[in-house]
Amino acid sequence: MVIECSRCHAVFSLQEGAVAAAEAPFSVECGRCHAVFEVAAPQAAAASPAPDVPVAPAVVAVDPPELPLVQTGVAEPEAPGPITSVAADRASRARWPVLLGILALASVAGIALHRRERVRELDEKVRQGREKMFLDDTRSLEDATRLFTEAARSAPGRALPEAERAFSLLLRAAAHKDLYERVPAPERDEEGRAAARLLQQGAAAARQAFAEDKDDVAALRAMAFAEAIAGTADRAVAHADQAERAAPRDAWVLYAKAAAAKANRAHEKAVQGLSEARQIEPRLLRADVDLADISLDRGDPAGARQLLERVLRRNPQHERARRILSLIPPEAGYRPPQGGN
Repeated sequence: MVIECSRCHAVFSLQEGAVAAAEAPFSVECGRCHAVFEVAAPQAAAASPAPDVPVAPAVVAVDPPELPLVQTGVAEPEAPGPITSVAADRASRARWPVLLGILALASVAGIALHRRERVRELDEKVRQGREKMFLDDTRSLEDATRLFTEAARSAPGRALPEAERAFSLLLRAAAHKDLYERVPAPERDEEGRAAARLLQQGAAAARQAFAEDKDDVAALRAMAFAEAIAGTADRAVAHADQAERAAPRDAWVLYAKAAAAKANRAHEKAVQGLSEARQIEPRLLRADVDLADISLDRGDPAGARQLLERVLRRNPQHERARRILSLIPPEAGYRPPQGGN
């Protein structure tokens, strides 16, 4: 039997046998609020079905759905399908000609830049060597030869640097040859050996430059100068004339022409050529020294002294001018320098 507390409405269950035996109202104490109340025993015929005991709703535990793991790194791309792979291969193959073209252009540009730099360095060495030749002393001429040699090695097969190297060697050879003819006998052997050695080297370099380019002005004047020193005047004059036609205002061409004229015993032409060369290029000290030589040969030591002293004022290191000046007797009609160049 199910009873309900009249106070707290708690529901209790009594054994059916105990309730049926009572057959009369009886007192019941609520086990929850301890209230005492009477309960009448139910009639057997009118027994009503026991009320439904409220049942707590069943709780079904549902596991939460598993969430997909989130990757913290960069997801790898899915492998392309066949169509994407073919397109990528075609694009890759199409890029190769472009890359090769860029590399080829870069190589050509690099080679051109390197050549331009080499030409610039070569021209600078030639320029410095020519500046040294104007000074005309032994040390300067040796430096010029070294610069021209470096330029010739950096540009094999080019006539210009080899021709200038030949000319610087020949300038030294001519200076030693001139001193050989003027110094006392005990000093001649040394001057003669130096002249022969330098003439051999200079003539060989001149021939090489001429073989590389028979129309090169520097090669032509080097050939003319070598032949003038060696005494082959006719060939020297021919090469000097050819060089002058190519470069009529070149001071060193005019100097080589004067040397060829002197070798041909045309002293007036030699003086004319040296004077014109000095007028075009006042720094050409060699022209003044050679004019002093001609003045001495003509019996004008005073004029020679004046020229040599002017050279020494401009370059105190000029050994040849100093040596020739020391050979002029003090009593040989000395005239004081007039000043100027």
